Amino acid sequence: MSKLQKIIAGIAAVCLLFFGFVAVRIGAAPNDDSVKLAKIPEDQKIGKEAYKDAYPLEYNSYMKNNETDPSPTGYGGSMGGNSYFDIEPEILENFKGYKFSIQYDVARGHTYAGEDFKNTKRLPGQKGSCITCKGSYMYDVYFKQSGWEYASKPINDVIAPIEDDQWFGCSTCHDPETMELRVYQQGFVEAMARKGIDVNNAPHNDKRAYVCGQCHNEYYFTAEDGRVNHPFDNGWEPEEEFQFYQSGQAGAFKGDWMHPDSKTMMLKAQHPDFEIWATSVHAENGVTCVDCHMPYMRKDGKKYTSHWMTSPLKTTQESCLKCHDESAETLTARVKTIHDNNFRLQRIAGNTVAKAHLAVKAAMDAGATDEQLANARLKLREAQYYWDWIAAENGNGFHNPDKCMRVSGEAIDLAHQVIEEANSLAHI
Repeated sequence: MSKLQKIIAGIAAVCLLFFGFVAVRIGAAPNDDSVKLAKIPEDQKIGKEAYKDAYPLEYNSYMKNNETDPSPTGYGGSMGGNSYFDIEPEILENFKGYKFSIQYDVARGHTYAGEDFKNTKRLPGQKGSCITCKGSYMYDVYFKQSGWEYASKPINDVIAPIEDDQWFGCSTCHDPETMELRVYQQGFVEAMARKGIDVNNAPHNDKRAYVCGQCHNEYYFTAEDGRVNHPFDNGWEPEEEFQFYQSGQAGAFKGDWMHPDSKTMMLKAQHPDFEIWATSVHAENGVTCVDCHMPYMRKDGKKYTSHWMTSPLKTTQESCLKCHDESAETLTARVKTIHDNNFRLQRIAGNTVAKAHLAVKAAMDAGATDEQLANARLKLREAQYYWDWIAAENGNGFHNPDKCMRVSGEAIDLAHQVIEEANSLAHI
């Protein structure tokens, strides 16, 4: 056999070995049975325990949400009783006269959704609409039976039949029949439909954002029937959402409460994580909430999606370094810098807004009329909405650093305008 023939024979042997191995692997039964569809009993679909044996990797990772520890960057954290009053005391003035001045704690993991909701000091007097994002009981029981009727009922009547295991769980994000992602929160479904988006027939990667975005967003309860609605119609920017409220698009809803010092009708912003992310560099590149907060993991050779919905800096290798070519230490330092800068500007905005409330009060005490203060109050309403839009968001600026810094800056500017106008009226 010639040298060339030997080389060809050697190459052929290698190819035979390689393709033979591939054929065996393809023909062999898969060794990952962790995601096989399981039949969940009809009367247990809303709970979590029934999914424990069927999807152990996902279930066990979800239960890690019970862990309570500080954030890697020092902001937030899932410890019980971690109050914003201690972290940002200006909140007490800005939410004066509203339930968020009674108790406002940093949110804990999703496994605490029911427990913390039932125990909050803000609960008395609320309506059923408040459970809309606390689990699929709202949809699988109440909404399927009678639409939005539950939303206007007393909250204690609405939560009475919900068992401890039936708060936020598997069916909140997955169809119990198919385990496909589903968006169950009907207010979000309706609001997105007005924008021409059918969320439950969207591409899979989009649904990986919608399944989180259905609850992590800005919303309000309609004055007409208490249903959940979202001010997305004009766009994702806080200025566009503020205009939604100002234009009458919110119907009979005019605001959440009258501030007792400035006598200004206020808007309470709710964690607009989805809107802030929607125009971010991550969103533009198809990176969704799930990619960062629920990355793919491996255990015993099995690949699964982590359901420990936590800071990506706790799973940096899987969440961040699969895309970012830098060390974990460098990346963490960058995130920490973003958090530091955002929080510093957010605090300046919150404190300036608090001073604006007191400046308007001083002008009133000096005899300024409602007509004279109308422009200052409008700016104050807008300034606080922008500050709160950033303060209530869960990413501390990271989800969209440029936008968050801009919005806090706008809040500061508007609040200073209020102070200047109010001070001039106080000295007429």
